[in-house]
Amino acid sequence: MRLSESGDLVTVKAYGPEHVEGLFAAVSESITELARYETWCHPGYTHEEAEEYVDWWRKMWADGKAFYFAVHERTSGAFLGSCGLSDLIREHRRAGLGFWIRSDRTGEGFATDAARVVANLGLEDLGLIRIEVEVALGNAASRRVAEKLGCRLEGVLHHRLILPEGPTDTAMYVLPGY
Repeated sequence: MRLSESGDLVTVKAYGPEHVEGLFAAVSESITELARYETWCHPGYTHEEAEEYVDWWRKMWADGKAFYFAVHERTSGAFLGSCGLSDLIREHRRAGLGFWIRSDRTGEGFATDAARVVANLGLEDLGLIRIEVEVALGNAASRRVAEKLGCRLEGVLHHRLILPEGPTDTAMYVLPGY
């Protein structure tokens, strides 16, 4: 898997220690929105947890289990969020695509551009034929990103995630790679 790639609006780079500060700042600024849908994010999120987040994705990358990237604005280089492929099942050539963008920069097309870049890397570098985007039903912004990518809604999965509000239904979208 390539370590970095650029789209129209963003550059994605494999996580490294240099991303901890940007990650911590972005999460700290975005806790209210992120904590609703991301189990790792919570009020009181610490710098140490940002280091653990980066280390986790680096380990998953090294083990070939997941490929997550720091998302940067292409023109300024500012840290925007995270996007990657996880739940990789090589035998069946599929993975899940996840993404988030810091709250003060949402609605500018960054999530869609990052998701498109990372999905294309999965199709080209990993030979995936199916990329799933599973989104909590109430997460309208992420559902819009999936739809802008051209994903098909396959259905609703009941009590698929346990989020802070309790068991949560999800919309399962797929971006077929064939």
